[in-house]
Amino acid sequence: MKKGPKDVPDSSALLILVFCLYFLAGTVLLSSSLVFTEALMQSLMETILLGVFVYLLVSFFSIKNRFNQSVTAIYGSGAFITIVSMPFIFWMQSLTDNNGSTGVVGLIAFMLVCWSFIVMANIIRETIEKSFSVSLLLTFCYLYASFQLIKLVYPSGIS
Repeated sequence: MKKGPKDVPDSSALLILVFCLYFLAGTVLLSSSLVFTEALMQSLMETILLGVFVYLLVSFFSIKNRFNQSVTAIYGSGAFITIVSMPFIFWMQSLTDNNGSTGVVGLIAFMLVCWSFIVMANIIRETIEKSFSVSLLLTFCYLYASFQLIKLVYPSGIS
């Protein structure tokens, strides 16, 4: 929480790398519950929507020069948290499929989701230089809007 997008190198190569990592991590996570092609398309759609959201955000606040570093930070942290959470999500899904109690595993997964939400809001806060509450609201709005858009395109894929 002490570092922000300004601490990320402004590198197109790094942006492409973390874009791919974010996309692949999302695809692997979604493929556990969806057909692979649908997981691939939903992950690509979410990855692009996230980039568009950051672009619109920096455009609205007239800070387009912060786009590369901000989106790199969001993709990179998102990929990292997704990779860290995968074992717990898969474990939780296995427990659920076998009518087991998710208990502690579910709590860990929930905490990782909260951590991801807070990290994204912090990156947005550092990018737009507004209060943390404004950044949390923007983060929530993005997550809700992206969920609704993906649900609109893939009505049976998300529940």
